[in-house]
Amino acid sequence: MDDKNFPSPEEIQKEFEDFVKKRFGGHVQVISQTFPQSSRRAKPKKDPAQEPFSLEFAYKPRDIKQYLDRFVVKQDEAKKVLGIAVCDHYNQVMAHHQDPSAQHTQDYAKQNVLVLGPTGVGKTYMIRQIAQLIGVPFVKADATRFSETGYVGANVEDLVRDLVNQADGNIKKAQYGIVYLDEADKLASRGGFQGKDVNGRGVQLGLLKLMEETEVDLRSGNDPASQLQSFMEMQQKGRVDRQMVNTRHILFIVSGAFTGLEEIISKRLGKHQIGFLTASTHSKQQLRDRLFKEVTTEDLIEFGFEPEFIGRLPIRVACEELDQASLCEVLENSEGSIVRQYQESFRAYGIQAHFTPCALQEIAKQAALERTGARGLMTICERSLRPFKYELPSSDIQEFVVDAAVIADPQTQLQKLMENLSETLFFERKAIRFFEEAFEKAHGMQIRFNEAATRKVAKSARKQGRPADELCEELLQGYQHGLKLIEQNTLQSEFVITVEVVNHPKATLEKWIRASYARASEEEGKTAE
Repeated sequence: MDDKNFPSPEEIQKEFEDFVKKRFGGHVQVISQTFPQSSRRAKPKKDPAQEPFSLEFAYKPRDIKQYLDRFVVKQDEAKKVLGIAVCDHYNQVMAHHQDPSAQHTQDYAKQNVLVLGPTGVGKTYMIRQIAQLIGVPFVKADATRFSETGYVGANVEDLVRDLVNQADGNIKKAQYGIVYLDEADKLASRGGFQGKDVNGRGVQLGLLKLMEETEVDLRSGNDPASQLQSFMEMQQKGRVDRQMVNTRHILFIVSGAFTGLEEIISKRLGKHQIGFLTASTHSKQQLRDRLFKEVTTEDLIEFGFEPEFIGRLPIRVACEELDQASLCEVLENSEGSIVRQYQESFRAYGIQAHFTPCALQEIAKQAALERTGARGLMTICERSLRPFKYELPSSDIQEFVVDAAVIADPQTQLQKLMENLSETLFFERKAIRFFEEAFEKAHGMQIRFNEAATRKVAKSARKQGRPADELCEELLQGYQHGLKLIEQNTLQSEFVITVEVVNHPKATLEKWIRASYARASEEEGKTAE
């Protein structure tokens, strides 16, 4: 249908008025509001899909690894492999832009990567940091989210659409992005499965074209909103403008835990080689790490992957599980250490949290038992420090030492800490702070009892059995008038209450007032000169 057959807004309005009149007679009146067209022509909005983007890449594999060393502990081999693969990929992208017709750019096979390893060892973190370093969009998804095309569920092409979203609609930028697909081992079709496999083999086949080169329509055929938008375009323009994303320069990195793959590798290697590997290891997990380094295409096909799918992942590397020593190193040296996050959380309440080396060892020890890698560090910290995060912000404490005892038995240590706070005149100190705030609100001047004065007033209040704020009010009776005089003479609006004030309040105030007049006279003399 062309524009001539599509009703105008005025025609739609008239049809609606006729319908209402016919249905309700003269009892209902339709009031339409028209807005005059602006004499100024609106500036056309820029289409983000057409925004230019220039990729600049000048990194070497060693640069990538050294950058990742700041954030991820161990995994040296994985860092090297990822550094090489990323550099090869983006160097080829740069070469293609310089001379698209060159034979070596036409024959290049994309360096998609397969990463094997348990959860929490830093796989996602490494890929995310690489994308941030390069300045390209990054999308991470779990393979179990997708289904074969034609079935209910997310389509693998949504990964590319998500990249465009991450690039704020800039298609050119999205075409250089990185897609990270986790839990890919769940796609393996094992045990001679017969029939349609909407979450396994079908998804593998759906990924084949994406990982090599294909065009993806930004409007999903299964998305009702996209279909409606296409219909409206056809009605208005007589055609549908398609926005396509080419996947040639999108780097795909696939990962998973691959539980059970070690048995396949072990069977292939045979007893002799397994005995050699076992002789140099000390645990079942270390043996698993060593076996993963021996993985072949044959092993992955037997595990349940399609040969074509594995063929699109020529680069393979295994990550090692983090032991207690490695987890402790994460806490001590990683720029993304959870310790720094907790220190920031306490600092937001004015509390300085200090973690002792023994505390870090205890956190790492308990986290290693979780068998979830670095994620276990968050689990242990949250479990141990949650009671302190709830209680301490409402206390008067300004420093908090996290030692091994706090991690091992948080409730007992919290109880002891709160008892110590009571012994340090906790409630009296809070009352003094309350009085300071009330004084400022009432008189517009800030007063602050220093530590010595605070302790003296608090002790006196405890001894007399009186509220500390009541004692402060009695102590500083009439001070607001004297301090106002000082403010007028010197413009001073902040005052520190010392032990001298507590011991001799009237005499000290009089001394302050005389000093303020002397200072004012001195300033007037300087001005006259």
